[in-house]
Amino acid sequence: MEQPRKRKFDKNRWEIDRVRFGLDKPLAPHREVRSIDRILEQVMEGVERPESEHILILRDAWVKLVGTQIAKHSTPGFIKDWALHVRVDHPGWIPEMKRNSSIILSKLKANYPSLSIRRLIFILS
Repeated sequence: MEQPRKRKFDKNRWEIDRVRFGLDKPLAPHREVRSIDRILEQVMEGVERPESEHILILRDAWVKLVGTQIAKHSTPGFIKDWALHVRVDHPGWIPEMKRNSSIILSKLKANYPSLSIRRLIFILS
C-alpha cells in the first residue's frame, strides 16, 4: 500500500475557497429530493392547455376516421403548417399508422376540407 502524500496546508488558498464557495454560511435545510417528473406534474396540474376547436372536433370523430383499434393508441395532437401531428402511445404503432396514412388523410380531406391538412406526422407521446 502506498503512503499518503504529505501535503502542505495552504491557509491563503483555504480563505479564497471559503469565500468563493460560501463555506462559512449555514447549511441549507434538508429537503426531500424529488424527480423532475413529479415536480412538472404538480406544476402542470393547474395549467390548462389551450386546444384548438378543430382539434377538439377531430378528437371526437377520431374513432370514426381511423377505427377503434388505432384510436385506442393514437390521438390528434395539433395542426401546424398544414400537417396534423398525431400522438401515438407506443413506437410499434407508428409504422402501422404510416401504412394507413393515405387512407386517414383522404378521410380527413373528405370530411374536413376547411382544415387543409396535407400530411400526417406521427409523434411518440
